[in-house]
Amino acid sequence: MSLSTGAIKVLYDEDKSNPLHTNPTVQIINIKAVTVQGGIRHRVIISDGVNFMQAMLAQQHSPLVDSEQIKRHSIITLKEFVCNPLQNRKILILLNFDVVQVDVDAKIGAPASLENSNTTSTPSPSTLAASAVKPEPKQEPRNDYNSNFSSGNAANMALDANVTGISNLNPYQTRWHIKARVTQKSEIKKWHNSKSDGQLFSVHLLDSSGEIKATIFTDQVDRFYNLLEEGKVYYISKARVTMARKQFSTLNNEYELIFENGTEIQACEEASNIPQVKYNFVKIADIDKCEKDSNCDVLAVVTEDMGVSEIITKTTGRPLKKRELTLADDSLKTIRITLWGSQAEQFDASGSPVIACKGVRVNDFSGRSLSLSSSATCKINPDIPEANRLQQWYTDKGASSQFNSYSGMVGVSGEGITKRSKITLQEAKDEKLGMSDKPDYFEVRGTIVFAKNENFAYPGCPECKKKITLESNGWRCEKCQKTYPTPDYRYILTASVEDATSQIYCNLFDDQGKLLLGMSANELMALKESDGQASTAAINKRLFSSYNLKLRAKQETYNDITRTKYTCVELTPLNYVKESNELVTSIEKLINA
Repeated sequence: MSLSTGAIKVLYDEDKSNPLHTNPTVQIINIKAVTVQGGIRHRVIISDGVNFMQAMLAQQHSPLVDSEQIKRHSIITLKEFVCNPLQNRKILILLNFDVVQVDVDAKIGAPASLENSNTTSTPSPSTLAASAVKPEPKQEPRNDYNSNFSSGNAANMALDANVTGISNLNPYQTRWHIKARVTQKSEIKKWHNSKSDGQLFSVHLLDSSGEIKATIFTDQVDRFYNLLEEGKVYYISKARVTMARKQFSTLNNEYELIFENGTEIQACEEASNIPQVKYNFVKIADIDKCEKDSNCDVLAVVTEDMGVSEIITKTTGRPLKKRELTLADDSLKTIRITLWGSQAEQFDASGSPVIACKGVRVNDFSGRSLSLSSSATCKINPDIPEANRLQQWYTDKGASSQFNSYSGMVGVSGEGITKRSKITLQEAKDEKLGMSDKPDYFEVRGTIVFAKNENFAYPGCPECKKKITLESNGWRCEKCQKTYPTPDYRYILTASVEDATSQIYCNLFDDQGKLLLGMSANELMALKESDGQASTAAINKRLFSSYNLKLRAKQETYNDITRTKYTCVELTPLNYVKESNELVTSIEKLINA
């Protein structure tokens, strides 16, 4: 096996223009375990057959040494690495590599050190390891509001000389500073539980190489919140680089920053080389190529606004506003996006605006759709060339174009099958939806012909919404460990749904029950207690109305009897204009087929 002769000098000199800097093949000629803060790390010496240099394995590679998947004299190809200075010499941090050959009999060549001419002292293993993982020395106390936020031109010029790109940040660097624009700043969020109290906020940082999220906790919130402003540029250093928590981030970066006590921030006035925002737009027709629960950027025209509605969140039991929009672009495809909270309430869809959405979540529930979370952004009619071109296209010919939606497609995901177009009840049964290990979702247009007038609601906790029990001194919630004078009744209706092909029984919960019956469960329960016949009449009065129902089908076994249980997850009154247009479109497709 041949080594990349000359690569060690190229790596040591950080000559990135040299082809040997990319994927060099080297030999490990020595491995030694060293104890550092946080565990065991492995120092290695790598050679190209001519020269050798010191290196350190990233901590995630320690199991390779323990299991002897790499050993002394093994040959590897370097994929990702960082060269860090250490006491007038350098150490290479090996972040990612491929093992080419594990068992090699001996050292290849007679490599010599590059460092003999530069230094006469040899660091101890503990010193070497510490250089790769320890933070900067603790700084003397300082005035954060002055020294950390000065913006002198001379200081800025000095800092500009050695800026690290956001895309080059990793947990194994110790000396870096970035020059970045704050593109988004969250509100302060506070938490309180049995273990701790605290607060946090986050910012999105952007430079010409990439984006990264920074999170600020507890005491640092008071220090940094008023000093960081959206749209402004700062020099930032001595923050902790850690693995990104993807469930809380919409940015395409494996890492994120944590601001700590030693973090330094300095305002920057010269920001012409830092972009205002960075989009990676995906055409609507290509969104089906995005993975479920991934994030993407979308530029589209708002063609339909379904208005604001309200749901009750499962986790908190509190009401939450939502707004659904239909988006279209010049790929001649449409998709539905959901806005939440204040974004849903404040959005103005008049005039078919163009919107640029950054970091929207791709969903696969009841169709390929998008969700705009609180960490995502939505700009209406942004002043960017792409938006101007799309608006001109829509004005010229887009408004009169025929669009395809994601209806008619069937996707398989971790939640089972999702039917992306309306089907009949008989089709759902014929396709055996709900008979697999995972639930299936589909949409039907049906008529509710019957609803049970017994056991239509349960007594719920006013706070957590869980079922509570009546005791001698009131209604007791075991989860909240509280007693209440009265419960908050919540619907759990059993209803019969029919269409022209078949019939099913399904459960409807509180949101759907309120929409169906036109009153809360508390009101209907009070009516039943005062006049049972009146409550039955109130239920019967609301029957024989047609709706679009989004149903969840799941097989359940009770008393050795297995059946398919249907649950209504969304109930929508029919929009007869829209339904008629859908029928016309279906008829035209049949005629033209």
